[in-house]
Amino acid sequence: MRAPRLLLCLALLCLDLASCAPPDIRAVSDGPAPDTASCGAAGLAAYKGQPVATLPVKGAWHSLRVIQPGMMITMDYSATRLNARVDGAGRILTLTCG
Repeated sequence: MRAPRLLLCLALLCLDLASCAPPDIRAVSDGPAPDTASCGAAGLAAYKGQPVATLPVKGAWHSLRVIQPGMMITMDYSATRLNARVDGAGRILTLTCG
């Protein structure tokens, strides 16, 4: 009589432990999806591959953040900030808002 009870307890323990499993980290988001509309980045696609210095001084963005390779950046989000990710030569790889 003890064996079925023991098996039942072990099964319940396994189910309990399974509910404590860590979440799938691939499902965790790293913040908002890249936005290209609120700061005007969508209209700047022609600048991809150009030196960052060729970007217009004025636009729909309030600030410009140039992100160089390996550079640490803050995770704060500002819809009116233009992010220009550049390569080692300073040429624009991507333009996003945030």
